[in-house]
Amino acid sequence: MKSSLIKKTVFLIVCIAIIIGTFAIAIYNKGLYDTVIAQYEHYSIDITKLVAVEIDAERVSNVQKAVKDIYDNSENKVTSDQWGTPEFEAYLSQFESIKEMDDYKAIHAELQKMQDELDVDCLYIVWVDTENQCSVYLVDAAHEEPCPPGCIDPIYVDNKEEVLRDLSRGMEPNITNTPEYGWLLATGMPIYDSQGNIVAEAVVDISMNKAMSQIVDFMIYIGCAFLIMIILVCILAIFLINKYIVKPINTLSRAAADYKNNKSTFSDLKLKRKDEIGVLVDSMINMEKDIDGYVSDLVSAREHAEQMDREAKIDAMTKVSNKRAYDAETKRLDESKNPYGVVLIDMNDLKVINDTYGHEKGDVSIKTVAKTICKVFDPSSVYRVGGDEFIVILENDAYENRVALVNKLFELFKSNKADNSLSPWERVSAAVGYAVFDPKIDVRMETVVQRADDAMYESKKMMKEAE
Repeated sequence: MKSSLIKKTVFLIVCIAIIIGTFAIAIYNKGLYDTVIAQYEHYSIDITKLVAVEIDAERVSNVQKAVKDIYDNSENKVTSDQWGTPEFEAYLSQFESIKEMDDYKAIHAELQKMQDELDVDCLYIVWVDTENQCSVYLVDAAHEEPCPPGCIDPIYVDNKEEVLRDLSRGMEPNITNTPEYGWLLATGMPIYDSQGNIVAEAVVDISMNKAMSQIVDFMIYIGCAFLIMIILVCILAIFLINKYIVKPINTLSRAAADYKNNKSTFSDLKLKRKDEIGVLVDSMINMEKDIDGYVSDLVSAREHAEQMDREAKIDAMTKVSNKRAYDAETKRLDESKNPYGVVLIDMNDLKVINDTYGHEKGDVSIKTVAKTICKVFDPSSVYRVGGDEFIVILENDAYENRVALVNKLFELFKSNKADNSLSPWERVSAAVGYAVFDPKIDVRMETVVQRADDAMYESKKMMKEAE
């Protein structure tokens, strides 16, 4: 048994549990992820709105104008992706004077205070250059490696085109994952001056590494819980299936084997249940009764059919195989392509015997020829294919010893013909020819028989010339 029923059932249960569990975990994870992200996004929006309102817009405007003036007059604008290079340092050196501005210092101090109070990673203010599609740092309140005034960054938000068309939209919450900063959420809101003009964007960076780590930890916890659930479900499933399905089926299997060996009957089973197993037991009991009634009839019918089949392949006169049996052997040999040979025997003077002594004596002559052939060859390989024509199929040892056997048959016919103690119709002779299968030239047995027939007629011709 390659795979038992209990194994297949448990495998099916496990697959279903895994599919359902995976689907449930995926939905829960998506909901958890979306909830956490939404909370962080709302928090970042609230912070940037607060910064945009609380920060001194006039000071921001003054710093923006000073940075923009230097930025516009700079011939070589170097972006932050070249951080640390001489070119980048030379570019930033143009903005050193910005750090000495009172407005810059005031904004920087205010941003750092808000940053610490709100417990966020970084608060900074940028000016958006719509023409060059980039953002230029004005003030960065980061405690470590702040971006200096004039530092140029690409605009990373997904709605970049919309932001450039309408700065009042602000920078919608955008999550990135980089080797340097990990998971980071950035959100920006416009800062308006007293005339209602947008002078810059207040941006907050919030690290989401801790949140993502918590999500992963929770997923591991859920996965372990799910694994334990699978194990418990499998144990319970194995117990129930083994008790209510496998054991009754094994009992039925043993009963079937015992019934086959005539050791017991299905009626001896003590499985009285009101379910499918009980229905199966009742059906097998009824089947047993029907089988017992049919067995004797089937045995006698099979024996009769086998007997008729044997008789249908036996020549009634000579008791050797007939043309029907020969045709079946021809088909078998054509399909097998194994080495074989054929001996063709054609009785001499049958017409003379029939005309002289009568057909009854002619039948005796045919029987005598058949007996002579069977003295040399296995009777099961001898076939009467015509009135006075016989074929012998040579295989295995007969094939290997074909020459000696054919010569022996020649000698028997020769001595039989010369035995004057026999009646004229018993002193029979025959022409004999044989050929073997050659895979280089023979596709079917028909061509082998044709060569044997040619050899037989050559033998008949030589016998007539010798008389």
